[in-house]
Amino acid sequence: MTAPRVSPAAPRVSNVAREAMPRDRVALFDHVMAVRKLSSMPNMFAMMAHSPGALEAVAAVGEHVRFNSALDPALCELVICTVSREVGNRYEWCHHIHRVPAALRDKVGTRAIEDEPAPVGPALRFARLVANREAVDAALIETLRAALGERGLIDLTVMAGYYLLLGGFCNTLNVALEPAIENVPFPA
Repeated sequence: MTAPRVSPAAPRVSNVAREAMPRDRVALFDHVMAVRKLSSMPNMFAMMAHSPGALEAVAAVGEHVRFNSALDPALCELVICTVSREVGNRYEWCHHIHRVPAALRDKVGTRAIEDEPAPVGPALRFARLVANREAVDAALIETLRAALGERGLIDLTVMAGYYLLLGGFCNTLNVALEPAIENVPFPA
């Protein structure tokens, strides 16, 4: 497991305000917020808005995995937190840990959660392996295919990859947590 990288350093890139977006890309800014039912743009996406094409592509994948995948929403939150913990992405961890079912909150981000019955345990083992770029054996793939179907397996794989990408983005550019979001520590 990668050690958590929590930097008190200042963000390395400024946020882009809606008013600073190119006129033909303001609708993209509004779409990102509307789909996520937000009143303000999260720092991560506001920073990414320096490259509207990147924002559009990345936000579209996130929109699919968060709101249109074949996975149960509770499982999605567990996968998000698992990948975020593995790559030390405190930003996404803090944005999503409060959405994890309370009964599993103390276990998420630890290997103990992998003992949960399918699909939870196997999916989170898979997410951990993907986040650490480790091999995923055929038996685990078959367990997940049986539990989630092929569409679910694909959505799980894309979700793990998406949050791996966001972890790299947030950690590299020191994306700051918004003041309204509780800074929840990773489990020991």
